Amino acid sequence: MDLTGSCPAIDAHVHFHPDVSELVARVMDENNLEGVVNLGALERLGIPFAEGLRTMRAALGERVVVFATPDFSDVAPGFGQRMADDLDRKVGQGAGGLKIFKELGLRYSDAEGRLIAIDDPRLDPLWAKAGLLGIPVLIHTADPVAFFQPLTPDNERWDELYLHPDWHFGRPEFPGHDSLLDQRNRVIEAHPEVMFIGAHLGNYPENLGYVDQCLGRYPNFYVDLSARIGEIGRHPVAETRAFFLKHQDRILFGTDWVLGWGNFVPGDDAFVDGLPAFRTRYAAYRRFLETDERQIEHPGYPVQGRWKVDAIGLTDEVLSKIYRGNARRLIPTLGHAGV
Repeated sequence: MDLTGSCPAIDAHVHFHPDVSELVARVMDENNLEGVVNLGALERLGIPFAEGLRTMRAALGERVVVFATPDFSDVAPGFGQRMADDLDRKVGQGAGGLKIFKELGLRYSDAEGRLIAIDDPRLDPLWAKAGLLGIPVLIHTADPVAFFQPLTPDNERWDELYLHPDWHFGRPEFPGHDSLLDQRNRVIEAHPEVMFIGAHLGNYPENLGYVDQCLGRYPNFYVDLSARIGEIGRHPVAETRAFFLKHQDRILFGTDWVLGWGNFVPGDDAFVDGLPAFRTRYAAYRRFLETDERQIEHPGYPVQGRWKVDAIGLTDEVLSKIYRGNARRLIPTLGHAGV
């Protein structure tokens, strides 16, 4: 089924190296994407923010928005204020938001070697600065519940954890899944002026009731769909569709693809010329959202779960909000760019 001609979309959750921006332009053209949001890639790659943004915009123009991420290698006293000042500079250079990676709460430590909690008060200046600047914070907290369970072949994400053993957090040195979400929620509640986007359906797609409660409790909380259709699509269709209808103004489209760094560089088997794999990925997302098909392969099948999902067949009005309208409303630079 060819779904590339359906509603234009903004992919609000991607990661790519500036050097592959021309390939990204081709991906966008072939998959009816009118915008992409590149999250935290420049700092992870050690590329000066203004330089990296300039390279991306040379190929993509205003169709790309870039979120900055803090430098957690500098954790001497006062680090939160320095992060806030750095964010201020980068927004002045064109950053459209703030990206927080999952290492906050799991791996980042302060100068004394103590784990930095998500709700550490030393980070308050950073959250306050995002609110003052009027930019959203896309925050990845925790991971699939299976990543916190015993690492055995019985684990339903064994295939993925076997490939990425560093993604397993079911050990005493790591906080639990629910504890991490509690930390995140305290930050959301303490900073109502900041718009937070919970990556991966708030990182609890296994429990739609929990995400529903969070969206009801925190009016400044939004979620994206990235890399979690496998979990979302396991719920009864009526329950899932009802969730999407209820929160149609709070859900952003995203896929979480990575290109040009890490394990995904031009020439890898996973991206032969880039384009076929992307067409397959986007078609899987659109099939889930737009059709009523049953027991279809989710975008991460089978590595991210050896099960199939049921599509939820949303209306054009709801799809338009999820695909593009909510992102345009929430991310100021998307609207300013005329995307």
